[in-house]
Amino acid sequence: MNVYNAIDSALRDRITRPWIAPFVWIEGRTGIDHMKLLVGSMLVALAFFIASGRMIMLLSNLLGFAYPMYATIDLTVKEDVQPDTPSQPEPTERTGSDAPVKPATRWLTYWITFAAVLIVQQLCGDLLQIIIPFYFLAKIVFFAWCASPMEANGAAFLYKFVVCAHLKQFFV
Repeated sequence: MNVYNAIDSALRDRITRPWIAPFVWIEGRTGIDHMKLLVGSMLVALAFFIASGRMIMLLSNLLGFAYPMYATIDLTVKEDVQPDTPSQPEPTERTGSDAPVKPATRWLTYWITFAAVLIVQQLCGDLLQIIIPFYFLAKIVFFAWCASPMEANGAAFLYKFVVCAHLKQFFV
């Protein structure tokens, strides 16, 4: 609370700190408290810093690793804990491209896709940033779609329509 009070008193001291004038003017026009204005302006500055530099590449790679790594480890641990007795296959009416993708296959497809994107990014990342507007934001959205915890996510889509449809013939 002492830090908050120190910042609050520094923002209210209009005599010795002339740089407070923009906060006073905006607070008078909008009615938004000066502390909220300070925090908001710091968040906007941080967003521009992250979006404009190499930090966005680091952030997109970290977001591409975090949840998928957790889900893959969780799946691996659950499979190790289950007994080795074979289970009865569940009857399913869907076959071919309509059949659900197994979680292990989905995560393997995700990691293959992630590795391929990182390789392409290493080879021609600067060109991709020029050609694709907001490349790293698009990459974050793409990997969020691929890692989303639903049956029809991006990794399942890639497995069904790219791996099975085009690449499987080279490995069978």
